[in-house]
Amino acid sequence: MLSAPRGLLFWLVVIILLFLIAIAPVQTAHALINLVHGIERFFTGLRKFVETLSA
Repeated sequence: MLSAPRGLLFWLVVIILLFLIAIAPVQTAHALINLVHGIERFFTGLRKFVETLSA
């Protein structure tokens, strides 16, 4: 599976991600950490909402 050729979009995303990491590693890391925290907050709120509905 790993030897299968990838699509153009995959390589474009990989190149852009590597470029961002090379140019601004600290800012990229902060953006990714903020994204992870935002996703965690979203699912925490969703869990509380579902618990409220099921109570």
